[in-house]
Amino acid sequence: MIQGVLFDLDGVIVDTLHYHYLAWKHMFEKLGGTVSEHTVLLHEGRNSREILPILMKEAGVVIPPDQQEDFIETKRSFYRSIARVVQYPGAFKVIDELRGRGYKTALVTACALNNMHHSLSEEQQGHFDFIITGDEVARAKPFPDPYLAAARHLRLEPEECAVVENAPLGIEAARKAGMYCIAIETTLGKEYLSSADCILQNIEELITLPILKP
Repeated sequence: MIQGVLFDLDGVIVDTLHYHYLAWKHMFEKLGGTVSEHTVLLHEGRNSREILPILMKEAGVVIPPDQQEDFIETKRSFYRSIARVVQYPGAFKVIDELRGRGYKTALVTACALNNMHHSLSEEQQGHFDFIITGDEVARAKPFPDPYLAAARHLRLEPEECAVVENAPLGIEAARKAGMYCIAIETTLGKEYLSSADCILQNIEELITLPILKP
C-alpha cells in the first residue's frame, strides 16, 4: 500500500525547464556553440556535472576540467536571474490533498539547493516532510539513490512510495528504487515516458488515481 508520494520539482511542480535550457544555451553560445532544448529535457534529472559533458559534445565545445565548476555556477546564477517561476496549476492543492489523506510527501530534485530555494518559498517548502537536492547525493538520477534516501528519511519501504516524474531519467531512478512511478506529460510526450506505471496529462489528475485513494 502506498504511504508516501515523492515529487520531482522542475517539470512537475514548477514550470522552469525552459529557463534551464536558456541558461545552458546562453553559456555555450558565449563559447561559440549551442545546445538544443530537447537534449536538456531528455537529460533532466542528471546533476549539472553529469549533463555538462553531454552538452559539451553536442555544442562542439571543450571546457577544461579546472573551469567546469565555475561554468556551472555561472550558469546557475544566470538561470536564477532570468527564471520566472510559475507553479503548475493545482500543484500545491494536490500536495495538500494528499497530505490530508495521510500520505507523507517528499521533494526529490536534482537541482542545486540555491535553485530550489529560488523556485520555492519557505512556506511552499513546508508542504513537504523531506527535501533532498542534487547537492546532497553522490549519485543523481538515473541512479535510485535520491529516492531511496527520501524513503529512508520518511521511514518507508520503497514499495510504499509513489514517485511523480516528468522525464526518462527520473522514471528510471524510480523504477530502480522499486517504487511505483507516475509520469506527467508536462515537458515530453508519452513516447518518452512509457517506462512509468501510468501517465497523466497534469498533476491535478493525481488525486483521481485509485492507487492514491482517500
